[in-house]
Amino acid sequence: MVSLIHPRLLSSLSATFYPSVCTIQVATETQDAYGQPIPAWADVPGLISLPCAVAPLNSGTPAEAERRRADGTIEVVTHHIAIAGYHLTIIAKMRAVVSGMNYDVVAVEFDSHAITTRLRTRLVS
Repeated sequence: MVSLIHPRLLSSLSATFYPSVCTIQVATETQDAYGQPIPAWADVPGLISLPCAVAPLNSGTPAEAERRRADGTIEVVTHHIAIAGYHLTIIAKMRAVVSGMNYDVVAVEFDSHAITTRLRTRLVS
């Protein structure tokens, strides 16, 4: 397949297109002395310090930021995170950490040329 973009273009522009770095984490669970779960997050090998750009979701109405799941619950999306590269191992339920801020991944999208990964996320406060 012929690409309209030179393969090195994105990497040469990465400082301006992707001014931040992102680390993807997965939920891990340990137990305390009483057997109760203790939630924790661990970095995913290979998904650490990825060049990225974060932007707030600028929707006209709150309904556009909501996503209804099959079980009827509603998830709210607050931010988009664009990550350089095609990362098939990132899935919903993971967490993105950018500049000390935590974002729960609600959905993952890929571009048609397998160059970037876009995350629809919710800021964890």
